[in-house]
Amino acid sequence: MQESARTTRLDSQPLPLEHRLTLYKRLLAHDHCRAWWRFLNAVTRGGLSGLCLRGGLHLVSFLFGLIVKWRKQQAAKGLNFLSKLQDTARYAAFLATYSGAFVAVDEGIAALFGKRRSNDRHTSLALYILLRGATLIIRCGNKPDAPPAVRKALTPTRWKHGDTALMCVATSQILYSWIMLPHTLPSTYIKFLNRHGGRQQWHYNAARELCERAGKPLPPTPYKSLQHTRFKTYQGTCPCEVLHPGQSCDTFMLNFFPGAYLRALPVYLPVYLFPALLVHRKRLLDPKLAPDIARRAALGAMRSSLFLSLYCTLAWRGACVGFQHSNAASGKLLAMTCWTGGLASLAEKKSRRMELAHYCLARAVESCALCLTSWGYVRGDRLPKRIDVVIFSAATAAIMHCYSDSHGKHRDVFKSKYLNVLDFVFGNTGLEEGSIKHVPSTADLLNRLQDAGIPVPSREVLRSRTASFLGSLENLQTLSEMETNTPTSDRSDAPFGSAKDSL
Repeated sequence: MQESARTTRLDSQPLPLEHRLTLYKRLLAHDHCRAWWRFLNAVTRGGLSGLCLRGGLHLVSFLFGLIVKWRKQQAAKGLNFLSKLQDTARYAAFLATYSGAFVAVDEGIAALFGKRRSNDRHTSLALYILLRGATLIIRCGNKPDAPPAVRKALTPTRWKHGDTALMCVATSQILYSWIMLPHTLPSTYIKFLNRHGGRQQWHYNAARELCERAGKPLPPTPYKSLQHTRFKTYQGTCPCEVLHPGQSCDTFMLNFFPGAYLRALPVYLPVYLFPALLVHRKRLLDPKLAPDIARRAALGAMRSSLFLSLYCTLAWRGACVGFQHSNAASGKLLAMTCWTGGLASLAEKKSRRMELAHYCLARAVESCALCLTSWGYVRGDRLPKRIDVVIFSAATAAIMHCYSDSHGKHRDVFKSKYLNVLDFVFGNTGLEEGSIKHVPSTADLLNRLQDAGIPVPSREVLRSRTASFLGSLENLQTLSEMETNTPTSDRSDAPFGSAKDSL
């Protein structure tokens, strides 16, 4: 207790003087001796771990091959001491480099910005990436060469509007938590929903109080959340009488939509405007391309604003239908009726619907887990302290499985822009053994075709055919330029090209 109190006291104190010094003095004030020994310790531990893990794996596999009689011959053939030793050393060097780089970066950050660490968790981000990884795994299972049993089990994932169905499920959980258990959502997300909900805070508090009173044997009394409003004597059970007094639900929906659209425009205009200025800055200087880029950016912002305004409008309308039908309110009724807001994703492009579903579903899963904890179904002390790290590790495993397994066989499940980023980060050639090899050379392709018994022409014949083909392309290009009198450099792909798949 004393130690925790001392830590709390230190955290509440202002930063020490060394954190307010110049950059050079901060570096000089850092404990370099401790940092150096920590770096050496990390490198040594990483290398030894690699030796034990990979070397132990090779040793166990060799011994297992010797023990099992029917694999003796295969084990003797496959044994290559030098290659196993090289693989073990390479893996040990990788872990040592990885550990050393992590410690070096950590010590550098500590030297520049201090040693105070943030305890913030990033569960929403980890869940978002996990959902993307799960989507990639499902796409691998939906490929034509996947096992028939797997494809049959994944039949619901091939529904035409499955992304909209996911959006509706996520909407039901998010909006329930927004009204009933707002502490299960981030504060910034609550502020966003409060603003685009179009009502004042006391409206949301009143809806929560009405839903909490449902099913309780309490005498009708005024509501605490309405004491400082003109409804301080209200004792009814239907939130519609408070949310839009003097208006029918249909009239309220029609009057709500224009204001919701005006509130949504400032959200999406920067989302489309700034990328257009950054990515297409050269094309914007071209008087022929600039109007088309501006038109596409404006249409994208208007369409996304339409989605958000319809999302809020349909969610309120669905809740009103449930309230009017039962003439009461409850948390279950709210969750069963506000899913209609997810139908607004149909206003977006098909390529963006799954993006929206992923984002909202990550929030919904996190909120649902916190709701289960609040209700006592799940004990938080039994979960890992950094559950976000565990989830992120599982997400990374799923993504890297689709990226690197079977020599990149499943790379086609990625969207091109994400695949380009992964190739840039990890490299798309890798090592011959024990790692990634996605882009085989021409010699590798020819050897594989020959191994499969497919007749392949000689390299000289391939070179001559390639040269003639490239020459024909150059001639066609020259003729095309002469006919159209348009330089090749002026030709470019259409801006904001739509992607055929998502993720």
